[in-house]
Amino acid sequence: MGGRREQPPRATPGAVAKADTFPPLFYCAPLPDVVGERVTLTGDEASHALGARRLQVGGDIGLFDGQGTAARAVVTAVDRRRHTLEAKLTDRQRMPNPRPAVHLACALPKGDRAAVLLDMATQLGMVRFTPLVCTRSVVKPGANSRERLRRICLEACKQSRRFYLPEIEAPASPRELARRVPPGNLWIAHPTVDAAATFIRQQTNTLTLFIGPEGGFTSQELAEVMAAGARPFSLGPAILRIETAAVAALAAITLSAR
Repeated sequence: MGGRREQPPRATPGAVAKADTFPPLFYCAPLPDVVGERVTLTGDEASHALGARRLQVGGDIGLFDGQGTAARAVVTAVDRRRHTLEAKLTDRQRMPNPRPAVHLACALPKGDRAAVLLDMATQLGMVRFTPLVCTRSVVKPGANSRERLRRICLEACKQSRRFYLPEIEAPASPRELARRVPPGNLWIAHPTVDAAATFIRQQTNTLTLFIGPEGGFTSQELAEVMAAGARPFSLGPAILRIETAAVAALAAITLSAR
C-alpha cells in the first residue's frame, strides 16, 4: 500500500573484477543488464557445466559475453536430461579493455598446431585473428574453419579467464589486409631484418602483427606490406615455427604492458 517498490540492484559503474577470483567460466551472450535476473545455459555450455564440472543447485559459476562483461551467478535449477542449467546473477561487472589490442594476422600451420596457435594467442590477449593466405602458405582455410577457430578461442577464454572473445576475420592476403590497417599500427615479422621487436616499447592502443608461413614472406609480399606503412621486426635469426613466432611476439607485448 503506497510503499516504494524495491528495485533490483544494478552493477556498480566502473567496478572491476579480478579474473583469477572468478569461479568456473561459461559463455553466455547476451548477459542481462540487471543483477538478480536469470539466464539459462543450453548446448555445449550446459553439457560442460553439468558433465565435466558436475555443477548442482547452489553452485557458483562465472559468466561472460565475450565483449568484456562478466558476471557471477548461483545455479538455481538443473535439468540433466534436457541439458539445461538456470542461474541467477549475483554480480555484474565490466572488465577493462585489453591494451594494447592486438590483431594477429598469421599464416595457418598444419594439423593440430593451428589449435595450439589460437589457444595460446587467446591466452596472451589477442583480440582479433585473420588467417593470412600467403604465396608460400601450406594450409588454406576451409569453408568451416572460421567457426572451428572461434570455438578454440572460446575454450581458451574460459580456461584463462579472458573476457574478450577474439573476432575471427575472413582470410586475406598480406596485401589486402595491409591496405585496411591504419599507418603506424602494422608490424611484419621477418628474420632477415636487423630491427628487433621495438613494438615492445611503443605506446599505442592497437597493434597488428603479420606472421608469415615457415617459408617466409616473398620479397613481393614484404615490399607490398612495407609500402602500406608496415614496420619490420625480428625475433632472432632462427626460422621459427609459425605458432612459436606468434606466441613469442604476443608474450613480449603482454609482458611489456604489465
